[in-house]
Amino acid sequence: MLKRLSFFLVFMCLGFTLHGQEYQTWYQGGFRLKVLSAKMTIDSDLVDLSQSDSEIGYQVGFFGRLNVDKIYVQPELLFSKIKTDLVFQDYDNINGFNPRADFEFNTLEIPLDIGYRIGDFRMFFGPSISILISGERSFLNEVQRVTEDYNRTNLLWHFGVGGDFDKVIIDVNYEFGLSKTGESLSNIVGTEFVPKQRQWVFAIGLNIFDDY
Repeated sequence: MLKRLSFFLVFMCLGFTLHGQEYQTWYQGGFRLKVLSAKMTIDSDLVDLSQSDSEIGYQVGFFGRLNVDKIYVQPELLFSKIKTDLVFQDYDNINGFNPRADFEFNTLEIPLDIGYRIGDFRMFFGPSISILISGERSFLNEVQRVTEDYNRTNLLWHFGVGGDFDKVIIDVNYEFGLSKTGESLSNIVGTEFVPKQRQWVFAIGLNIFDDY
């Protein structure tokens, strides 16, 4: 439903813009670097999230932007690496045995920003597709790589604000969806979880192509 609404809104906005007699259209593109800090929420007594660190990661890649007056659409292609750890409570029914598990995932991120420009500043929202490339978990002195049993794709949603300052682009946005760490967690304890992930993303870009 949200996906259909997103595409409906962007086409509606572009339609209103193109309805006028005159409008400006130009393209931008360049490099993109993002740093993210994520936190999971899991409704379970098996995991102690209070002792776990936030998920920290980075994303690097490219972006392109189509501007039509104040409306713009910006797809991106990013390589992402994220690390996190979780602490288990009384694991295997052993009182006081609280081992820690470490996770690392490499993904291909394809976010799409649908935005509105106010001078040099912007507001945007949109979907993000996450494709799992590789990853591993370390638990009880055993390292195990991800397998084909994992869900390879995931859908996130985001919204945020940003600004364009000459060649430099700065954004801050909030993303939410499901977590790959939670899927690996389900494989460890044999219990299904529905982990929700919330993350702040701080992004900087270098605009190297601009035909304005």
